[in-house]
Amino acid sequence: DNLTYRNSMPLASRVVGKCHLQGVDKKGMEEYITHHLSIAGVNHNIFEDAAMTAIHQGSGGLFRKANHLARGSIIVAARKKSAMVTAEHVRLAATEIF
Repeated sequence: DNLTYRNSMPLASRVVGKCHLQGVDKKGMEEYITHHLSIAGVNHNIFEDAAMTAIHQGSGGLFRKANHLARGSIIVAARKKSAMVTAEHVRLAATEIF
């Protein structure tokens, strides 16, 4: 909708296609985060179930937002010297990011 405004026309003319992204379900989000942890060399889950739920809800199931939330919550957990990422860490990360 914002691309229809006159001041957005230069950007709108460069957009080739438009689509609405549907978020993944919680299981898909858990698989996505677990996969990225394994790529980073982490062989065990560092997110509590409540933290996974918080990331899924906070991101709306969208991967890019989930990446920011997960990264931010890992940083918060590290600052607090916590071995596991909790829902509280995700909440704190969300207040700093969004």
